[in-house]
Amino acid sequence: MRAVRAVVASVVLALLVGCGSTSSPEAPKLLTRAEADARTVVPFTRGVRLDKAGRIVDVTFEAPAVVDPQMSWLKLGLRMQGAEQKAVSEAAERLRRAEFQTRIHLERVDMIKPSPIPLSRSSDDGRGWQKLPQDGRVERLFQDSVDAYPLVQAGLQSEDMFYEVLQIADAGLIDPGRYRVTVDIVEDRPEFEGMQLEFIAAYYSLGK
Repeated sequence: MRAVRAVVASVVLALLVGCGSTSSPEAPKLLTRAEADARTVVPFTRGVRLDKAGRIVDVTFEAPAVVDPQMSWLKLGLRMQGAEQKAVSEAAERLRRAEFQTRIHLERVDMIKPSPIPLSRSSDDGRGWQKLPQDGRVERLFQDSVDAYPLVQAGLQSEDMFYEVLQIADAGLIDPGRYRVTVDIVEDRPEFEGMQLEFIAAYYSLGK
């Protein structure tokens, strides 16, 4: 009888251990605004405001080695988020139609001499790409997308929120290294005071 009880106990223990091993991993912790603003590796975000002319982004960051070469296409833009999809979409549309002008520059800084990285943006008809002028001026924003999974794993995106990304510029397939990105607003835009959004640097998979 004792032998039977011992066997039954072993089976129950094995089942409990097995159940524990198949449990889904805990979701990554969502970073606070302060924690996100301290992150200096792609992907990263920075809280910004759009109502005053001048510099809104100045970040030195690391572009890590990416296992899948199709995942290293770097996009630079603005991201809106919120609990209601309609409100987020309307905010994004408002910015797209506003001819919101910026200047953006990206350079690699772990070389003997800082090396400017050429940037591009969507063509006006949305069917191709065009290189940014030397001063980095961007005349308008375009709807865009980035890979969600790396953002979720980094604690920068919640599955309970809605997001919209607007493109400022694309850096293309960049090499691993240390970079600096700056973004300036060309003119005061008081109509955007209080708008909640952030600058985002994130990857897009070319294999999609």
